[in-house]
Amino acid sequence: MKNKITLYLFVFTALVLIFQLVNSKKILDDQTERLINLKAENKFNVAELLKLQNRLDEVNDFSLEGNEYALSYFKNIDINNITNRIKDQLYKKNLLMDKDELIPYATMDRTFLINKVKVLNHKWLIANFSDGTLWGELLIFFKFDKSGDISFELKEHFLYPTRE
Repeated sequence: MKNKITLYLFVFTALVLIFQLVNSKKILDDQTERLINLKAENKFNVAELLKLQNRLDEVNDFSLEGNEYALSYFKNIDINNITNRIKDQLYKKNLLMDKDELIPYATMDRTFLINKVKVLNHKWLIANFSDGTLWGELLIFFKFDKSGDISFELKEHFLYPTRE
């Protein structure tokens, strides 16, 4: 009787150990496969991140923030965020609709408003404008005076043809 109990106990323990071994092997294989997939995904993400960083660097080549020479022009002017100041002044000038309008096109029932502005350097900016149906772009020269006000001078402009 004692031998049968010992034998059953031994067989039961062996079955439990075999079950644990098989189960652990499956878990280990699954974790290894997940790790391989994550490494491959990580390589892909790093490559995409490098592409995006290169693209951002290219875009910043023609912006005030990425141009140390243009930023050095403003070192004597006490303005915290130069780009925002320029944009705010341009939007304000466009909304006030001065006699020397920046957008040289007239519509019958609507007015053109500037949508986006990109400050290229310490002298130039580009802007796009629209009245809701017509779209165009502007190349504007700007200049700071001693009091910190900004004057704008339109250099080039165009209006996209309508799509009809």
